[in-house]
Amino acid sequence: MRVLLTNRGFRLLITGQSLSTLGDRALIIAFGIWVKELTGSNAAAGGAFFFVALPFLFAPFAGVLIDRFPRRQIFIVTNLVMACVMLLSLLVRGEGQVWLLYAIILCYGIAGVIITATQAALVTAIVDEDALPDANGLLQTSADGVKLLAPLFGAALFTAAGGHVVALLDAATFLAAAVCVWLIRAPGDQRHVTGALELREEVLSGLRHIYRSPPLRTLVGALGLAMLVTGFSQTLIFSIVDDGLHRAPAFVGVLSSVQGAGAVCAGLAAGAAIRRVGDLRTVMLGIALVTIASLVYLAPAIPPVAVGAFLFGFGMCWTTVGLVMAVQRRTPDALRGRALTAAMGVVSTPQTVSIALGAALSLVVDYRVLLVLMAAVTAVCALWLVSVPPEPRPQTPPRKDLDPGPPDPEPSDRSPDTKTVS
Repeated sequence: MRVLLTNRGFRLLITGQSLSTLGDRALIIAFGIWVKELTGSNAAAGGAFFFVALPFLFAPFAGVLIDRFPRRQIFIVTNLVMACVMLLSLLVRGEGQVWLLYAIILCYGIAGVIITATQAALVTAIVDEDALPDANGLLQTSADGVKLLAPLFGAALFTAAGGHVVALLDAATFLAAAVCVWLIRAPGDQRHVTGALELREEVLSGLRHIYRSPPLRTLVGALGLAMLVTGFSQTLIFSIVDDGLHRAPAFVGVLSSVQGAGAVCAGLAAGAAIRRVGDLRTVMLGIALVTIASLVYLAPAIPPVAVGAFLFGFGMCWTTVGLVMAVQRRTPDALRGRALTAAMGVVSTPQTVSIALGAALSLVVDYRVLLVLMAAVTAVCALWLVSVPPEPRPQTPPRKDLDPGPPDPEPSDRSPDTKTVS
């Protein structure tokens, strides 16, 4: 991990991500409040979150873009475009422009898919494979840490200055992220020639790669099934606080903070876990922790429920880092963007469905029954991953299809943010 902190390229990448995440998360909560104030409708405010999640259904299309062009350029252009899109919020003056807020949020969701997958592919050109577990863990830790503060910051800023100021702040963070990545030198990040493939074939190639790789097929299948119930927690947390702990709804914020703290700790430990037990086992352990958390949530007391929230955040973080690491290691660089977005789409779609399903079921089914269902399904998924035999650590193949760039500089002049490409 100390080596990563001396890597100039990685420092720039994680700085840009942190700034952008701060603006993004502040924007989401602020726009939800903004829509609520303009319309007076809770359903309309909830629609803001729907438009953030919707683009993940079409994530494989973004993968084609990510693999056709240098990832660094895609990251920069996407952030610059979003900085301009945020300025459209200055046109919102009343309820008649709510559609414009939805359009901006939809663009944000699309950009989120592109930026997340591009970053995961770009980091492999910035750090060596030995450092990838720690790099992925630190990136996730940074994102989760910012998420702890951003909603409160966004709500407070909206109350004090209004939605226009929040949007301008987010535009500035998009611009800052673009500048940070522009300063990165990554000679291994090159355009890939895909040949004369049809768009349909390019879109499906990421899904085919995952299906044809037994470890990835099992991992994505098990994680997708687990996500089909973990989304219940978005609704059940209110029932846990109200019916289980007999606390005011505001206590949900406390548990959310504890859950975020668990995710931060998990990100710091993810690199060591992946090196010790492998990426598949790390995901399995993450799902197992979610199983335990679901059962601990049944307790009618604050201390065990707080422990459950911590374990839930810890487990969900390990599933994310392990999934990204597994796809990175088992996918050729020219296909990595499509494989990452395909995995994101397969996993995120059930999670989106489960949020709506959990809200509907909570109206007719006791929350404790749904928690037991969560525990049962996630336990099956963890056992499913246990059935996959551990694999020897794969070797990174030489990038024969890429332009190796200029000759390496002398050791005394070599920049710490570039990795040697053989």
